[in-house]
Amino acid sequence: MVTSLVFGLLSVVGMTSAVTPGNIQSYLQSHLSSKSEVFLSSSQSYQTELTERWNAYQAPSYVVGVKPATAQDVSTIVKYAAQNSIAFMGTGGGHGYTTTTSAVNNGINIDLGAFKSISIDKAASTMTIGGAVTFGEVLDPVFAAGKEIQTGSCSCVGFVGATLGGGIGPYQGLHGLIIDALQSVTMVTGKGDIVNASSSVNSDLFWGLRGAGMNYGIVTSATYKLADQTNGGHALNGDFLFPASENATVFNILSKFAGYQPNAFSITSAIQYSTDYKMTVIMVNAVYIGAEADGRKVIAPLLSTKALKSNITMIPYNRLIFENRFGVDPLGCIAGLPQAAYGLNLYKYDVATYQATLASYIDFYAATGLTTSYMVTEMFPTKVTLQTADAAAAYPYRNTMAYLFMSFSGFTTDAQISAIADFAKARRADFVKLNGAKGLQVYVNYAHGDEGRDAWYTAEKLPKLEQLKKTWDPQSLFNFTNGFAY
Repeated sequence: MVTSLVFGLLSVVGMTSAVTPGNIQSYLQSHLSSKSEVFLSSSQSYQTELTERWNAYQAPSYVVGVKPATAQDVSTIVKYAAQNSIAFMGTGGGHGYTTTTSAVNNGINIDLGAFKSISIDKAASTMTIGGAVTFGEVLDPVFAAGKEIQTGSCSCVGFVGATLGGGIGPYQGLHGLIIDALQSVTMVTGKGDIVNASSSVNSDLFWGLRGAGMNYGIVTSATYKLADQTNGGHALNGDFLFPASENATVFNILSKFAGYQPNAFSITSAIQYSTDYKMTVIMVNAVYIGAEADGRKVIAPLLSTKALKSNITMIPYNRLIFENRFGVDPLGCIAGLPQAAYGLNLYKYDVATYQATLASYIDFYAATGLTTSYMVTEMFPTKVTLQTADAAAAYPYRNTMAYLFMSFSGFTTDAQISAIADFAKARRADFVKLNGAKGLQVYVNYAHGDEGRDAWYTAEKLPKLEQLKKTWDPQSLFNFTNGFAY
């Protein structure tokens, strides 16, 4: 199936175009609005004026970059590219793990950097944002309005881009997935049409956008429902760093939380290498969105452990993802580095598997020297998420107990890339065994790109997604980010 998918991607990209980069630039400069900008990828301005891609591994290649000023400009670009068989992609926050984007060769980079507006309607409890706004950029205005909204855990990720895959994060235990807050979008479809989509307008498209949205077009603006602040907008954050020798204690504590978390409690752990301590460690981040006393009761098992260091503090909503996890956020936002990632949904927490994985990471670090690599497990409560019916949106994995992803960086040679692939696939296979009949399932935003469309979207939801594709993107122009069209 994966082979067929790749063939489908390449067949789209492989269509030859008679136009040169100069032709593309000239046409767009003369047909877009005056505030739009067009750059050849060989120019210095391309490097300085457009959003740098966060992940340099298996990246798309472009000959022209465009910074459209309006949705109509985006429409013009899409129609022109379609007519001339030129591959293209939209860039919002610039993030993404999947290797499927490498199928874009000599394409057009549609940079949404001009779509950065943030509008809060306090009375209606809504927020409308442009397609390139990041998680971090909404936090201050939302907090100032006395509101909150679920976000991801990394400040520089595009809000809309993450939404289209489902949207997970520490506040989903209270408010559900990010798609559950999405009310409407304005977008440019694969036909180049500018349309609105919501539960009442183009509701079929709105269904597909919530979980598989990158397959249907470019969202230029989106409106979300906000919630009133919980606990005055403050949460208890607990960061812990443990030596590998404490693995039995830590993994057993985590196993008892798995599937039994209070709605206000999220917990993330990581197997990583510490340059400060010069050894493999286990990092744990616990967030309780509520009163400090209540939160301390929940994290009491962690408070009684032998950590190398810990930091327990109340953090306001607008600072949480910047400051938690010992303030690692800036490191995670460095753009332009190669990052290879492998993800997996988990439905069982097995201590022995985690212990074996920890041992394998110790060996991996010693053998490769790739000590900036790590494995994260995110556990978010599912009770509120499951209150929305599975059939309500394309997103298929509301019952996920934990989201696992392995991130690898620092590699420079083919031998290292091969070692990473062998190691990651072996670890992934170990965890897939725990899923039993569910097998390999992956949150699409954490996909490596080799899992196949059934693992991203499920065989049950693909028929409807394919039908929507015929309506909204009949030429399969949007098929490069874990696309499902053959």
